[in-house]
Amino acid sequence: MERGRVRMRAWIVATALITTVVGAVACSSKDDSSITAPKGAPYMSGRITSITGSGSNGGSVRIESNPLSTSQGLKAVARVDGVTLILLPGNKIGDFRSLAPGQFVRLWFDGVILESYPVQGFAATIAIDSVVVTPGA
Repeated sequence: MERGRVRMRAWIVATALITTVVGAVACSSKDDSSITAPKGAPYMSGRITSITGSGSNGGSVRIESNPLSTSQGLKAVARVDGVTLILLPGNKIGDFRSLAPGQFVRLWFDGVILESYPVQGFAATIAIDSVVVTPGA
C-alpha cells in the first residue's frame, strides 16, 4: 500500500513539473513575428477618417472604404479596447496610439455588429497596411 502512494506522488510531481516546463517554454517563445492577421477575410478595408478617445485604453475609429462619398461604400465605427489586436506593418504589435487618420487598414470585428450606417461593433483586429497619413483623408 505504501509503495502505491510513493508511485502516485512521484507521478503527480512529474506531471506537475512537465506541465510547468511546457507552459514556461510556450510563454517564453511568443514573439511579435509569430503574430499575424486572422486567417479569414476582413470585414472591410479602408482609411481611418476619425478617431475618438486617447491613450492606450482605447476609443473608437471610423473606417471608410470610400471617404470621398457620404453615402457609398462600407463605413464602420469600431470600438477599440484592451483586447483588440493592433498589427503594424511587419506584424509588430501596436496599440490604440498607433492608429491615425489617413492610415489604410483592414478590420475584423468581434461579436455582434450593429447594422446601422455606419456599422458599429467591437474590433477584434485592426491591421495597419500603411503608416503614411494621407492629407485630407
